Amino acid sequence: MIVISGIIIVTNEIREECLACLRELKNVTMAQDEGVVAYRIGQDIEDPNQIHIYEEWESTEALKAHGQKPHMDAFRDLRKKHNLQTSGFSRWRAEELGQF
Repeated sequence: MIVISGIIIVTNEIREECLACLRELKNVTMAQDEGVVAYRIGQDIEDPNQIHIYEEWESTEALKAHGQKPHMDAFRDLRKKHNLQTSGFSRWRAEELGQF
């Protein structure tokens, strides 16, 4: 299992545009991408301009395939258009996921 986690930093002016783009990305990813286990997006409860991203993938190959999908282009375009900043993105292999 591959886990991705991080934060996208937005401004008040573009927050809704970014959330709409990410919402669509999530919906299409969950419907069309093989190997996706979880794709979660949420606003920080203390700073609404921090958007948390959390993903789980069955394999590195599935994650790499996701990165090549056309539905990623809208997010890449948005990121470039607004020079979106990120914080703390990491990727790790989880041998076991489940309840503690």
